[in-house]
Amino acid sequence: MTIIFMSGTFDKAMAAMILATTAASMNLEVTVFFTFWGLSFLKKGKRYRRKPLLRRMLELMTPGSMKGLPLTHLNMLGVGPAMMKALMKKSGMASLEELFRTAAGLGVKFYACSTSCSVMGVEENDLIPETAGTVGAATFLGEAKNSGINLFI
Repeated sequence: MTIIFMSGTFDKAMAAMILATTAASMNLEVTVFFTFWGLSFLKKGKRYRRKPLLRRMLELMTPGSMKGLPLTHLNMLGVGPAMMKALMKKSGMASLEELFRTAAGLGVKFYACSTSCSVMGVEENDLIPETAGTVGAATFLGEAKNSGINLFI
């Protein structure tokens, strides 16, 4: 199964991780390709000052890691995601970070789009260690060609 994740929002990240974890637990090979706003999911959360001004500005306007992703709707200056996380915890649902660790443990491959990284100013050292690397669209399409299930989130 292949997933293109281009959203920078918490609820869509949850959907992608639930699908990836479920598919991997069913012994499917899973590849998740993070592009454009979705790159925020793979970022470490550390800010680097050595970047040019425009790149630093873009970095300040996007979430620094999966922990800072807003909701698609009802973000309300960060109150929405906090409420959603509290409701999930109360319901006994795994957090986004727990789902991610589970997916990684099941062998899900996480790739960052090299073109998106270039445009968004994301460097290899900005990415969490679980990232399998930065690859181009051709690599992802090769994986997708051999996959029976392709999702775009």
